[in-house]
Amino acid sequence: MISPALPAARRALFLLLLWGGLAPLVAAQDGVRPAPVGIHPEPPSYLLLRLAGDRTDVRYTPGSLDRAANLQTRLELTARAFQKWAEVDFRPRVFVLTREEWRQARYAVPYGLPVRVGEAGLAVPAAGDPGTVALWSELLGGLLPAVQGTPMRGTPEELATMVLADVFVQLLASDVLLDAIGLTPEEPWLRGVAAHALTLSVVARLEPGRMPSLEILYQRLGQRHAPGTMSLRDYGSTLDLADWLWFQAQLHAGGKALVAKGKKGEELKKGKELIHSLRKLQKRGGGVLTDELLLRRYRALRPWLSERFSAVSLRVD
Repeated sequence: MISPALPAARRALFLLLLWGGLAPLVAAQDGVRPAPVGIHPEPPSYLLLRLAGDRTDVRYTPGSLDRAANLQTRLELTARAFQKWAEVDFRPRVFVLTREEWRQARYAVPYGLPVRVGEAGLAVPAAGDPGTVALWSELLGGLLPAVQGTPMRGTPEELATMVLADVFVQLLASDVLLDAIGLTPEEPWLRGVAAHALTLSVVARLEPGRMPSLEILYQRLGQRHAPGTMSLRDYGSTLDLADWLWFQAQLHAGGKALVAKGKKGEELKKGKELIHSLRKLQKRGGGVLTDELLLRRYRALRPWLSERFSAVSLRVD
């Protein structure tokens, strides 16, 4: 167990080990594509240009200013919302990298998805290419989503892969915030559900028009396995990418159960309410967020667990 009171350096080291942060230093096995979990080393930035913002510092490869500016705009709004909700100094760092820079940084996660780096940073792809199109076409089992407008760089399919990558940029930004508020979950899936709930809250507030596309994406990612064929015990840092994405589809549905308001869930709870609730539950658990406490507080999670996973033990009355 780790306490939020521990010094930042020790806490960062604990999280690095807990979430498999040393994994990118080891070559992936043949045929295995690692998932974007763990805290990876920051990439070298001496050749990257800087785009400074009020709350987000973006380092980008030359020729990717439009991509960097788009990411900064979205993350600036996210950072302001997170700071207001959690009352913490939330200042993410973003590194926008080419495929070659990704390889030089030794990230085993396939190019086309983001990864967490350093204490509060994200490394993201600078542009789509035939490789990212092939990756996402395989993961989604077919055609990529259509995007509006004419891309400034690359084909519409390559642009679509960056739109997909940015869904997980937002999710990993939520994961960074969970560290900032000192969330200490008993099991990895609790962290995943909380991150998806935060992401839903911020998207509903800032970009509500993206909500239908999120649902379609996770529906497609959730088709890899039938409901009830995997257990939450399988969720962890050793999953391959496709299985990890299947779990994200399930955790997205769990996140909706945390933030839904009303009988039909027409509204979403504000992120501030959610963070307050998570902090309160963790305090009640002696500094640890447990599944027992979460399931007791959010009863809508019970049918979600029983319908989507196998061998789940509910330890509440």
